[in-house]
Amino acid sequence: MIRSLDKKWKELLYAFSGFGPNLLMVLMGAFFTDAINPAALTSAGNASANLQAMTGVVCYVLPALFPILYAIAKAFDGIIDIPFAHITDTLKTKWGKRRPAIAVCALPMIVSFAMCWIPVSGYGVATDSAQLFNTIWFICWALVFFSTYTMCMIAFYGSLTSVCVGEPQRLRVANYKSFFDTISYCLVYALVPVLLEATGLHIDIFVFVLLPIMLTIIIPLFLIKEGEKYGYPERQGAQEERVKILESLKLTFSSRPFMSWTAVNCCAFFGLQMFLVSMNSLILGGMGFNGGEMALINTCAFAPVPVMLYLFGKMKAKKGLRFSYQICLAAFAVAILSFDAASLFVTGGNKTIQYIIACLGGLMGSMGIAAFFMVQYLVPVQVAATEEKLTGKNHSAMYFAAQAVCSTIVGTIASALVWENIKMLFITKDFSKGIVWAENVTEAASKFGVATSATFNFGVLIVPIIVSIFCIGGIFLCLLMPRDYSQPEIAKMLKKQNPSLDISSITEEEPEEKGEIVFIQIALAVLSGFIFSFIWLGVMLKNLKALTNKGKNILWWALGCLVPFAGIFVALKLHADMEEVAKAKGVTLKGNKALYIVSGALLPMLFVNVVALAVLQSNLNKLLNAKTDDLAVAE
Repeated sequence: MIRSLDKKWKELLYAFSGFGPNLLMVLMGAFFTDAINPAALTSAGNASANLQAMTGVVCYVLPALFPILYAIAKAFDGIIDIPFAHITDTLKTKWGKRRPAIAVCALPMIVSFAMCWIPVSGYGVATDSAQLFNTIWFICWALVFFSTYTMCMIAFYGSLTSVCVGEPQRLRVANYKSFFDTISYCLVYALVPVLLEATGLHIDIFVFVLLPIMLTIIIPLFLIKEGEKYGYPERQGAQEERVKILESLKLTFSSRPFMSWTAVNCCAFFGLQMFLVSMNSLILGGMGFNGGEMALINTCAFAPVPVMLYLFGKMKAKKGLRFSYQICLAAFAVAILSFDAASLFVTGGNKTIQYIIACLGGLMGSMGIAAFFMVQYLVPVQVAATEEKLTGKNHSAMYFAAQAVCSTIVGTIASALVWENIKMLFITKDFSKGIVWAENVTEAASKFGVATSATFNFGVLIVPIIVSIFCIGGIFLCLLMPRDYSQPEIAKMLKKQNPSLDISSITEEEPEEKGEIVFIQIALAVLSGFIFSFIWLGVMLKNLKALTNKGKNILWWALGCLVPFAGIFVALKLHADMEEVAKAKGVTLKGNKALYIVSGALLPMLFVNVVALAVLQSNLNKLLNAKTDDLAVAE
């Protein structure tokens, strides 16, 4: 295969190829199971959470059967990674070996994903027969989607070691890939809840709006240069050594550098997957937040990720990957407990305390999120590239497949078996009443004989503790890893396994091209800053309009986010509106015209004027609290 990423824009476009399928896979992990069984979403009686379920807000599946079948489907998804990886590693056609796999599976992937969101029986009505039929329907289409998605992504990832020249380029592409992963998670967990609440769309309808973005997966068809046209394998192109499936499996699962990482990744991924699949319920149900509030605290977790990637890189350069990853796991283990500390069960719904705890937890957790994005993609590439350089055997897709199999198994246990069952459990603060199983909070409250507001989802409360325990376990398993995953260290570990291996061709890695890496960091920070402030300003305008009953939110939002220096006028306008309410309520506000003008001039676009946003948000919180106090007195 010809090295085809010969221009910087091609590197960026190649990394973007998986954005569409990955975005919708993340969305499926975040919303799908709660959409068809919204038991935990409505545990706090939050009406806005209903927008994140399918139309009708009923349980469309059999709660006792679906988790088992869904776990089997996810396990099947993991198992097929191995044969699919072998197919794309060894396939020989006149079009090459990676492109045909993507071309054949792209359309079925898109269609099957769409069908997963269409219940065909008892729409809006929960009957046993309808639930059983829908359960089988969803599982069948999920099997098709998981299969075709796996083949597309395995072929895409497997081509990376061949289309890049040297480690600096692989690191650049890995950074770009992390960049788009950051955006995917930020969009799904921060922006989607706001859009659902603003538009009134339920998640199944919203999915169809996003469906065309899956077409990004066809980009590699035009970037990967392989097949007869480029001299491989039919003409003079270099022939790769064919690696049989058993040999490929042996090389992969006997590789100490890879398996030591896999042990750590399995432990961390269990906790991460459980957190991601339950995040809606943790925030909407456990904390009683609405979509806008959910967006605000999620941006605290995802917007700093580019900065954390930069810090992670600095730490890795000085202390090695192992120590850096341990620090990230420790930060995430502490951060995840903020969901319990800020829950309705603990705080009683005190918004100020909830905001402080949740935002601080999000900021701390962003370091762990940054590491999860980068390391999971970088380690298999590094190991596969080193092995190819030493042995001439290219079976890079198998490393990603092996990682996916292990991740799928632990992820299935976490999401389909553990979460789908514990989210059906409810408790009250009177622990003597024990734990009850129910399909929704109303049923649970009836069994307890208390109000729904006094009934809490047990699964939502126990998830942060489980995640924290698994992160701590991952910290200890890191001791199995080498200090770093540079090619020389990987080669040394492989040499210990096979003393006859000649590693003299592996030299110290070339330093990263500093200017290009700095560009990547700037691009990451700017785009994440856009998303962060778009959401923040939108939520602020929405809350202020509800307080004052005036304002043109869309106009001010567009001016503040899109027009340079217009943020100054938006900040002044928002402050003036708040002052009117403050005078009536006897509240003293922070900030003044000079602050907004100077900060807006130095930071010409509002999306980076965090000074103005922070002061305005503080003032708005004061007014909202004052409004709440006034209502309490009136009652």
